[in-house]
Amino acid sequence: MTHVAYPAQMDCETGTPMRRALELAWDAYCAGSFPVGAVLTEPAGAIVAEGRNHAGESTAPDGLMRGTVIAHAEMSVLAQLPQSDYADFTLWTTLEPCLLCQAAATMSHIGHVRYLAPDSICDGLDALPSINAHAKRRYPEIVGPGFGAEATFAAVLPMAMLASSFRYGSAVGHYVASSPAAAAVALRIVDDGLWPSRDLGLNAAIDHVAALGNSATTD
Repeated sequence: MTHVAYPAQMDCETGTPMRRALELAWDAYCAGSFPVGAVLTEPAGAIVAEGRNHAGESTAPDGLMRGTVIAHAEMSVLAQLPQSDYADFTLWTTLEPCLLCQAAATMSHIGHVRYLAPDSICDGLDALPSINAHAKRRYPEIVGPGFGAEATFAAVLPMAMLASSFRYGSAVGHYVASSPAAAAVALRIVDDGLWPSRDLGLNAAIDHVAALGNSATTD
C-alpha cells in the first residue's frame, strides 16, 4: 500500500466516521489531553473501535494507556484489536498519524488510513515502505489531508496545545516555518488566551477556531 499525497475530501457530517473522530478529539481537549480522535471501520463502514488521546490524564478505560506521551488516539484504537488481518478495515483519524501510529497501523495489518488534518512533523514518513519487504507489504494506504473548517480545527488545536507547553521548542519552530498559517492561529490562541471554552459544543468550537483564522487573514 502507499501514501496517497493528494487532498482528500473528508465527510465530517453527523454520523460519519470522521465526525465521530472529531467528537473524540474534542472530548480529549475537554479532558486536558492532546486533541486527537480516531475510529476504525469494518468493510461495510460500521465503527468497530474508537479512541482518543489520553496523554494528559491519570485514568482511561480498562486496557488503554493514559498519562504517557504514547497514549495516542490511534494507539488507543489499535490496542483494542485481536491479532488478525484488517486489510479491508479503515482507520480514521483527525490528525496525520505520527511515526509511532503509522508503524502501529502497519504492524496491526490495517489496510487503509484516512486523516483529516496534515501534520508537517510527519513529512517523509511515506518512505517507511522502503525500509524492507515486510514494511512494504503491510504498510496501509494512507489518504489525506482533508480541508475546510474541520480540517483547520483538527490541525490548529493540537498545535496550540503543544505550543502552550513548549512555546519556543523545536517542534513549534518547525510548524512556524512549515505551516505558517496554522501556526499563526495556534500561537494567537496561546499568546492571547483565545482557547475555545470547554463548555462549547463541537460545532461552536470549530467555528471559534475558524473565526480566528479568518480574522488573521484580514488583520
